[in-house]
Amino acid sequence: MSQTYELSCDCGKATLTARGEPELSLYCHCPSCRALYSVDIASLTAWSDDNIDLPDASQLIVHKLPDREMTRYGCAECGMTLYGRHKPGMPVVPHGVFRKAHGGQLPQPLAPTMHLFYGDRVLDVADDLQKSQGGELVGL
Repeated sequence: MSQTYELSCDCGKATLTARGEPELSLYCHCPSCRALYSVDIASLTAWSDDNIDLPDASQLIVHKLPDREMTRYGCAECGMTLYGRHKPGMPVVPHGVFRKAHGGQLPQPLAPTMHLFYGDRVLDVADDLQKSQGGELVGL
């Protein structure tokens, strides 16, 4: 049976639905992800467009990094970031959006499987996941 994740912003005005399994679930250490999401380590899932229903554009505020092919989308009412689109073009949903919908826990099927751009890290991470110095694990 395929999993369905019903997700929303803090105020509930903007919602999205993800179905099945993400294409990727990972930690990213690249400067672009850190800048786009204002984090030291981005914790993300990437979804095919066929497996995700995104909020209507009228419900969103949009922030595009001016010098990169990256855009962040958040609720126009409360401002919470719901997803982004990065260079490969897939919708990317932060793990925190899933944790919010699941009592603070990340559902096990969404557990990260790797670190990308670990060579650009600002924090060391001691775990057993594969650590790519760049994006070669996913063809970047």
